[in-house]
Amino acid sequence: MSAEKTTNGNDHAAEQATNRAKEQFDVSAIEPARAYGSLITDYYEKLFSTQFDAVRALADKSLAQSRSWLDVKDSESFQKAMEEQQKTIRDMGERLKEDAQKISSLSEEYLKESQQLAMESMQQGRKQLEENMQQGKEQAQDNAQHHNDKQKNTSSSEGNQHKGQHQGDKSHKSNSAPNKQGH
Repeated sequence: MSAEKTTNGNDHAAEQATNRAKEQFDVSAIEPARAYGSLITDYYEKLFSTQFDAVRALADKSLAQSRSWLDVKDSESFQKAMEEQQKTIRDMGERLKEDAQKISSLSEEYLKESQQLAMESMQQGRKQLEENMQQGKEQAQDNAQHHNDKQKNTSSSEGNQHKGQHQGDKSHKSNSAPNKQGH
C-alpha cells in the first residue's frame, strides 16, 4: 500500500513538474515569440503600406504628366506642360521626403518596441529563474526532511524490534527458569 502511495505521489509530482515546465516554456519562449511576430508583422504592414502609397502616387503623377504632354500643340501648351512637370517634380520630392520621414519614424518605433520586448523577456526570464531556484531549494529541503523522517522511522522501528527481541529473550529465560526449579 505504501509503495502505491509513493508511486502515485511520484506520478503527481512528475505531472506537476511537467505542467510547470510547460508553463515556463510558454512564458519564456512562446509569448515573446508571439509578441515579436506581431511587432514585425505590424512594422512590415505599415512599411509596405507607406511604400505602396508612394509608388501609387508616383505612378498617378507620372501618368498624369504623360497625358499632359499629349495635349501639347503649340508653344503655349508646351510652356504649360513644362510648368506642370516642374510642379510635379517638386510635389514628388516633398512626397518622397515625407515618406522617408515616415519610414524613419516607423523604424525608430520598431527599434524602441523591440528593445522593450527584449527587456521584458529578460525580466521575465530572471523572474522565472528566481522562481525555479526557490522551488528547487524548497524541494531539496522537503527531500532532506523526508529523508530525515524516513531515517528516524527506520531507526525507531529497528530500535523497537531490537527492544522487542530483547524483551522476548528475557521472557523466554524467565519462562524456562521456573520449569527447571519445578522439576
